[in-house]
Amino acid sequence: MGDFMKKNKKILLMGNPNVGKSTVFNEITGSHQHTGNWTGKTVDIAKGKYYYKFTDYELIDLPGTYSLLSSSEEERLARDYLCFEEYDCVVCVVDATNLLRNLNLVLQIIEVTDKAILLLNLNDEAKKKNIDVDAKNLSKLLGIPVVRATARSGKGMNELLEQIYLVSNNTIQNEVHTLFYSNTIENTVHRVTKGLKGNIETDKNLRFFALRLLESDDSFNTSFNAHFGDDILHKGSLRGNINTAKKELEQFGYNGDKYVKSITTAIFEKTNDIAKQTVRTLPSKKEKFEKNLDKILMGKFTSIPVMLLLLGVVLWITIAGSNYPSDFLRSVFDNFEIWLADSLIHLGVSQAIVSLLVNGILRVLLWVVAVMLPPMAIFFPLFALLEDFGILPRIAFNLDGAFERCGACGKQALTTCMGYGCNAVGVTGCRIIDSPRERLVAIITNSLTPCNGRFPPPTLWQLLWLKTAKTSSK
Repeated sequence: MGDFMKKNKKILLMGNPNVGKSTVFNEITGSHQHTGNWTGKTVDIAKGKYYYKFTDYELIDLPGTYSLLSSSEEERLARDYLCFEEYDCVVCVVDATNLLRNLNLVLQIIEVTDKAILLLNLNDEAKKKNIDVDAKNLSKLLGIPVVRATARSGKGMNELLEQIYLVSNNTIQNEVHTLFYSNTIENTVHRVTKGLKGNIETDKNLRFFALRLLESDDSFNTSFNAHFGDDILHKGSLRGNINTAKKELEQFGYNGDKYVKSITTAIFEKTNDIAKQTVRTLPSKKEKFEKNLDKILMGKFTSIPVMLLLLGVVLWITIAGSNYPSDFLRSVFDNFEIWLADSLIHLGVSQAIVSLLVNGILRVLLWVVAVMLPPMAIFFPLFALLEDFGILPRIAFNLDGAFERCGACGKQALTTCMGYGCNAVGVTGCRIIDSPRERLVAIITNSLTPCNGRFPPPTLWQLLWLKTAKTSSK
């Protein structure tokens, strides 16, 4: 009854980037938070208020995140707020057109708390793509209410407010289905959960805390200590349970990455199973094209040859196609040099100065423009075209394993290809790599990539070497 009489309710709004979370926030609160369409736009916590059924609500829009297994500052902020702050309900906004990807976060949220609601947003886009999500079955499989909505038109918002009211006041009790992992992990989680009881006070699910503590994530441990006390992880009984559980995991081979991989694999398999049972779709022309493209670009025997062929075609078009505009620019610049030199001499400028300015400084500048501008003007539009067709991300995915074995990142494949057009662009593009060490490796190796401005010297050396080798063989 105490929760029901509480007049101020705190509601969290969570979801992946670009699922319409900010639009939902604005629609409910009437606030005018910026609602652009780029990843990670909500970098701070946005707060708004609304009133419903004699109750004041505070709606908190957390940064967009794909997972609670944090790898960025925004994800850590969202995870810590969910795990350690007080609230009455969590609304998880998902994209109805891509339920499989969004369910990963939903399953992790309901591991933390059962006071959750799933908002199935962008239903108008799903309808255009012939995608139908069985909301009733989805609610049954997850154990939480599911609300269909199209936030930008306001459709479904009233039902969402009612569900928030019911869940936040404990009028309805969600029956969340626990996600089980391997027997070894379950035994160790149970051991740590037992140790947490009596040592910390929280209304969150201790099972999630146990899973994260066994992961040995420094950022989570720091947040855990900051909230429950600096010495909480050093208490005798809790520390003993955690150490015993970790030793048991190591005995069965669950050390480091394998433990995390086992958890993420179980989550993915569960999301895949739920999506198969709830999503029906008829393939569109675009999807058929992407599927056929995947068969070629992701095929075991075709991926590498096709990628090399594509890169070769792009480079050939760039080199061969740039000859014509380069010749045209050179002709124009030569005529301009002659005209400028004659004009300066006519004005009485010294021949030495004219030679220095026109035949020296200006000629070098114009030659650089004539040589470098056409290839760049051809290469980068072709590169953008490959990205628009979704070919570049697939290339990065294919090469990720090879680059990882070299101590680099698969994204470096993209920056290296960009470096063939211009090293400066390739180096600045390295900012897409998250790891500082891998980013530095990409920057250094990119500087060694021969861009179009540096193609002539190595080409000349090769020709001279071949000519010398041919002469010596005779």
